[in-house]
Amino acid sequence: MKLSFSLPTSKSKPVGSAPSLKRPAAFASLDDEATEDAAPTSTSEKTKVTTNKQLIAQNVGMSKGARKRMEAEKQVDASVFDYDEVWDKMQEAKARQKESKEQEFKERKPKYISNLLSTAATRRLDHLRAEEKMMQRERAMEGDEFADKETFVTQAYKDQMAEVRKAEEEERRRDELQKKKGGPSTGLAHFYKKMLDESEQKHEQTVAAMAEQSTTKVVKGPQGPIPNLTISKPPDYTPKSDIELARIAKEHGKEVELNEDLQIVDKRELLSAGLNLSAPNTRRLGLRTAIKKVESETVQVHTAVGSAASRQEINERRMHEISIQMEEERTRLAREKEQREEEAAARVIARRNDELQIQSAVERYRQRKRQKLESASEAPPVDAA
Repeated sequence: MKLSFSLPTSKSKPVGSAPSLKRPAAFASLDDEATEDAAPTSTSEKTKVTTNKQLIAQNVGMSKGARKRMEAEKQVDASVFDYDEVWDKMQEAKARQKESKEQEFKERKPKYISNLLSTAATRRLDHLRAEEKMMQRERAMEGDEFADKETFVTQAYKDQMAEVRKAEEEERRRDELQKKKGGPSTGLAHFYKKMLDESEQKHEQTVAAMAEQSTTKVVKGPQGPIPNLTISKPPDYTPKSDIELARIAKEHGKEVELNEDLQIVDKRELLSAGLNLSAPNTRRLGLRTAIKKVESETVQVHTAVGSAASRQEINERRMHEISIQMEEERTRLAREKEQREEEAAARVIARRNDELQIQSAVERYRQRKRQKLESASEAPPVDAA
């Protein structure tokens, strides 16, 4: 007799089954009520009804909050949600632009053929004008060779020359009129300028349509003032000099050195714990007033190490240096003037010495001349042959 024992095995899930991806509802209470009423073997129709109830309840809750926000915003601006009206205004502006373009297309005349015809006529007249000038040049080169000959001019040539003269007169008149009016030029620059003007005109029309809508807005509710975050200096603030700062530092037991200009060499000894502000905090978060008070200009304080205490002291030191340089320049000019006077006196003295030497030379010349005459008179006369 054989006995066999086996343990109960759990049923394996099918391979194709997937976990439920059902998202938890926003309102659990409604979900619980719906699931309690539903039977374990509910059909697909009951499941759809339950889901619809949940979505309706969720939309009702969300619409209440959104409705409250919309009402609060409408109290401030009644046209804040007028999207359709704004869109209609923009579409109307575009429609007007399109109609104007279509009207231009209907009334437009040939654009290029007229220009080509006028250009061809201008070239023909230029060719005739060039031929006339060439003939005049040939007649001038011939001179009086055919002066005694008879000339024949046809009526067609006369009409042709009259047409050339008329075209020249019209061209001259057109150029003068264009110069007076400053007419538009041609080319790519004119093309791009016209294109930009058209796009700017479209933009202005759209903005104007939006402005018409915005002018009807009525702002409701209190308008709060704009906070003022400007920092201004107090009118009675005077910076302390380096001597006073050094005295205060020595009273607190700090060692501070002063240089020849009575300036603090190292201002790091004056620093203390916390923020070391060069001026008191005068930030006022009050309302912005319409009246602007003109503040008195105060001296700009320099807090850099080894520099002057204020802009005024820097200017005074520079003025002192400039005055010293000017005094040295005046001394140099006076010394040069004295030197020039001494040189002039020396030249006068040297000139006088030269006159004495000239006189002595003249005397020596006269003496030599007398000696020569005396020697010539003492010589015996020569008999003529």
